[in-house]
Amino acid sequence: MRKNTISLAKFLSRYLLIAGKDLKKLTHEDVKYLFPQLKRTTFKKVEQDPTLLLSGKVLLVSDGYSIIPYYVPEVLEMDSGCADFVMCEVEEYHEEEYYDFMSMTNYELKKLLENKLNSRKNRMRAKRELEDRGIIMKRKYKRSNKINKEDYDGEY
Repeated sequence: MRKNTISLAKFLSRYLLIAGKDLKKLTHEDVKYLFPQLKRTTFKKVEQDPTLLLSGKVLLVSDGYSIIPYYVPEVLEMDSGCADFVMCEVEEYHEEEYYDFMSMTNYELKKLLENKLNSRKNRMRAKRELEDRGIIMKRKYKRSNKINKEDYDGEY
């Protein structure tokens, strides 16, 4: 039974489109007070009619302390395609940018390495392309500070 549960934070984020770090701190009592539109059921009803779980009409939701079955809220489609209890927001889809590294200049490749918002994959590919061109991006330490015996007077 434990493996068929979903966390309360996931349940709220998937079905009520709520996001944030503090979702993990909510309990079933908080949800009962904050979201009265969510309907609960009992384990007795779920045991009598197991097709509720199998069909996905009821989910077992855990807040870390207890497991309670909830009915999945129905999303009513409106003319604009938005749910009646959710504000419409435009979803932005961010595609990963793939570059043609062979046609880029050395300066552009070095800028890809510095960009913190760039993906790790693009940084690694840019570094590999620079290494293939013979430009090594490793740090070089100056180790040529040798002390000549003639200049040494006993103190540093």
